[in-house]
Amino acid sequence: MSRPTHDRGHRAKKVSLEIDHSSARPFARPSSQPSARPSKENQNRDSSATRQKAPGSAPKKASAGQTPRLSPYERFMSLLRFNITFKLSLGYTLRLFFLLIFLFSAMGIGFGYYLYDRASNNLDIESAYVLDRVYSSNASTLDPLNDYLTQRHLTLLLYDMDETLLYASDETEPDFQAATDTTAFEMNGFPSFGTLRTLGMDTLADGTNVYYVIQKSLSEEQSLIETVFPISLILFLALMLTSSQSASRMAGKHLRPITVMTEQIKDMSLSNRLNVSGTKDELKDLALTFNTMLDDIEQSYDREKQFVSDASHELRTPIAVIKGYAGMLNRWGKDDPSVLEESIQAILSETENMHSLVESLLFIARNDKGTLQMEKSAFNFSELLCEVVKETHLIDTKHNITDHIQPDLWVFGAPDKLKQALRVFIDNSIKYTPDGGDIEIDLVGSTSDLVIKIADNGIGISEEDLPHIFDRFYRADKSRSKMKETPAGGTGLGLSIAKIILDQHDGGVRVESDLNLGTTFSLYLPRYSVD
Repeated sequence: MSRPTHDRGHRAKKVSLEIDHSSARPFARPSSQPSARPSKENQNRDSSATRQKAPGSAPKKASAGQTPRLSPYERFMSLLRFNITFKLSLGYTLRLFFLLIFLFSAMGIGFGYYLYDRASNNLDIESAYVLDRVYSSNASTLDPLNDYLTQRHLTLLLYDMDETLLYASDETEPDFQAATDTTAFEMNGFPSFGTLRTLGMDTLADGTNVYYVIQKSLSEEQSLIETVFPISLILFLALMLTSSQSASRMAGKHLRPITVMTEQIKDMSLSNRLNVSGTKDELKDLALTFNTMLDDIEQSYDREKQFVSDASHELRTPIAVIKGYAGMLNRWGKDDPSVLEESIQAILSETENMHSLVESLLFIARNDKGTLQMEKSAFNFSELLCEVVKETHLIDTKHNITDHIQPDLWVFGAPDKLKQALRVFIDNSIKYTPDGGDIEIDLVGSTSDLVIKIADNGIGISEEDLPHIFDRFYRADKSRSKMKETPAGGTGLGLSIAKIILDQHDGGVRVESDLNLGTTFSLYLPRYSVD
């Protein structure tokens, strides 16, 4: 990464950038034992096992130009794949059907029971009148009562103590056992009613003891039920038809935006978005979610294109250099020791650069794929940072490097990867700090985490460049960089890799920078307790 510069006489506004994953993922204290990771042999065995066809797995897909063969069950189910409007309408209709069946059945049974109960109450009243007339008469003088009995749909039967029929108000002559069989309101006979009857023993005016049976026919109630039933059936069918049509129209109306969205999606590209104006229901949330997904896909697609373009650009230069020196060797360098030595050294150097670039790309690719693994263990981070500072003093003698490192601070992580990240930030300060500048490296610990500060008084980072310094292959505008004459160019992947390493350790980074005054990187790592 190269940093832009500015006129020395102008002090730029201070800007800062914080990338700290502790808010989204709190620092968690690791266990005393490092997490077990599968060996490479086990991974290969697992991956090869997944490639083997498991029993009961789906059949192979048909090759191009062949129609896939469907089982009879799949062909049958394909006939039932109606559109959502039909399914909703059918679902509403079936629910309404069962609801109406229940309501009409309950109303019919309730109405029938009401008629039966009313007839039973009337029978009690009418029986009292008939028994009063029977008490004041005898079996031969009961004929005048027939008109009342016929009008009320009643039948009067009198039996002596020997259960012999003495009197019948109609032409029937049932025996005593048949006449005294009681009936009640039964569900299994609905809407057909039985016959109501009341019976007992009484004494006639001439002193004759008799058994009496008063029967009441429910023909009127039966006729009323038979009249109401067809009307209810017609009303039921009318309600079902109108409700089904209403359900279909309502489902189509509510699902019409989905149809419109489907038509829009057919002709969409990554640059187009669904129109969400005028909608206020869940479909708006669906459209907004879809638009957000398209935004993410477009951004990811643009990043991938930029990544491929930048990687190709980075590989083009060393390949061109190697090709050039190989051609020179092929033409006349074989017999010239100086040209041979120069070509070999140049090819080795560019090959090393390509190897470093490819390793960085593989590191990032593994992280994106989720297969990046680090061998972690508990170690003394203070000693590691002291080692890095010592190596920095040996490598760089043109800057004033000072350090304040709190001893005996431990972390749980991968020492080699954390050392690589520290080297990235320190090298960044060395690159963009003029000779004779100051670089300060501090380490302090709190109860929960460690804070590593790497501060310099170099050229700083501009406000517009600061949010992008961790982007892959990102470089600030070189036309404004005072360091563009230096050989410290880099590939633009160092800070991206360092951030990935911190993320893998549940850490974070915060950047503060004053253009032309310096930059401070604050690194955060969860502290490991050795108690």
